[in-house]
Amino acid sequence: MRAFRRILHPTDFSRASAPAFRLAVGLAMAYRAPLLILHAMTPPSPFIDEGAPPSSYLDLLALARRSAKRRLAAILARARREGVRAQAIFAEGLPADEILRSTRRSRADLIVMGTHGRTGVSRVFMGSVADRVVRESRCPVLTVRAHGR
Repeated sequence: MRAFRRILHPTDFSRASAPAFRLAVGLAMAYRAPLLILHAMTPPSPFIDEGAPPSSYLDLLALARRSAKRRLAAILARARREGVRAQAIFAEGLPADEILRSTRRSRADLIVMGTHGRTGVSRVFMGSVADRVVRESRCPVLTVRAHGR
């Protein structure tokens, strides 16, 4: 079996990400590979409340960044407690774009990501980050479906 040298785990902090995180940690331990934990934050729309002053949007953006970075740090700490060499990556933009970009930049050779398992109309309207990553990634992508689906 191929030895993976660098594993990327994108997370959106949802319940769908938890099983993928556990598997990514296990694989990083088994292959003695560093684990890169990525969160790609989609900035809030500046049109949330068109009547609000620009400072309100900037406050909301700063709050979203702080919250995401705090949650990312907590996941990083959990991975390190398991004995995995782990690093956090925070990015802003469309999740699929940032996952593919981070994979190339970090030279990751495996992506382990959760999927919500949407089908039908909800998938058409919501899209699928995992689907796009699977189609466009240059390295293997292991998708882990959320429990209870």
